[in-house]
Amino acid sequence: MTTECTQTIDASPALRQRAEHVLNLHLHPTDGSPFWIERAQSRGLARDGQRTFDDLAALGTVTIEDLRRRPLMDYVPRALQNSPERLLIAQTGGTTGGGTWTAYRKDEFREAFIDPFVAIANELNFPRRAGWLFVGPTGPHIIGMVVPHLARAFESATPFMVDFDPRWVKKLADGSFARQRYLQHVIEQSMAIINSQDVSVLFTTPPVLRAMAGSMTARQRAGIRAVHYGGLPVSVREMQEFQTEHFPNAIHLSGYGNTLFGCALELDISAGREIDYFPHGNRLLLEVVDQSGAPLEVGGTGRVRFWRFDETIMILGLLERDVAELITCPPDAPAGFSQPGLRNPHTPAAAVAPQAVGLY
Repeated sequence: MTTECTQTIDASPALRQRAEHVLNLHLHPTDGSPFWIERAQSRGLARDGQRTFDDLAALGTVTIEDLRRRPLMDYVPRALQNSPERLLIAQTGGTTGGGTWTAYRKDEFREAFIDPFVAIANELNFPRRAGWLFVGPTGPHIIGMVVPHLARAFESATPFMVDFDPRWVKKLADGSFARQRYLQHVIEQSMAIINSQDVSVLFTTPPVLRAMAGSMTARQRAGIRAVHYGGLPVSVREMQEFQTEHFPNAIHLSGYGNTLFGCALELDISAGREIDYFPHGNRLLLEVVDQSGAPLEVGGTGRVRFWRFDETIMILGLLERDVAELITCPPDAPAGFSQPGLRNPHTPAAAVAPQAVGLY
């Protein structure tokens, strides 16, 4: 099922320019992507000629079901399918059903996941040549591909890693012995690393971090110089607790994103702050919409919808489960951050079963 665009999409000139380039690539009658060529034909769009940003509304938006029901390469322009070795392929965690596959060219992967973190972490004097510990899913989840690049960007070795399967965790009932035993298993592996290795940067989800903090000594917690949060929302209260009580000597930086669109980063790390996220560059547009799908103005709260403009994959107006408040980017933001952002994105309790949240 396709959701209609009920209002013209608002975007900066740079994003509009990139979107038009990507749009024409995907709609090229012979070299474009089969899915979008068929969508254009079904909407009566001409097969030749240049498309403009305003044509996006006529194409409509996509749903997660649209992306799941066809082979991945139906969404990749034929012009790019001749060089499959340039593609990175990953799958979502499948919180709302089966996993969804997507692809990034290597430069797009960097734009989506590495550059946003590096841009803000450089501003924050994120520690260099430090030992990293990542506790979270590795392949086929894209975050496992991302973390080594983040560490190397700060002159660090490949992180120590503790892998867990978010799909299996989500099958375990909230509060069950099986869920508790799985978390214990993850923490045991994490502590074996912390007790024997030089670790000063942690990257994991808030629930896992809380369990880790409870197993660490005061000296070990004091030695943590940076914490990067991902995978699940972190609240203002949780962030302040982690920042002031558990890891007081660390830089605390949270990211918001997913396998399908990339990530957005915090720009402010002061204690007691709101949790605000902003996209980097001009490949991603985040907005919030009302129940009818109409975009809301800054200050409005609604469901998150995103637009991804990459040559490899174009995703138009995919509606997320999360709700958030739309906010403007601060005028003193680091270079590359200018698009609107989201405040306190989270999944309403009524939208998902407890076991689908869990640890990641």
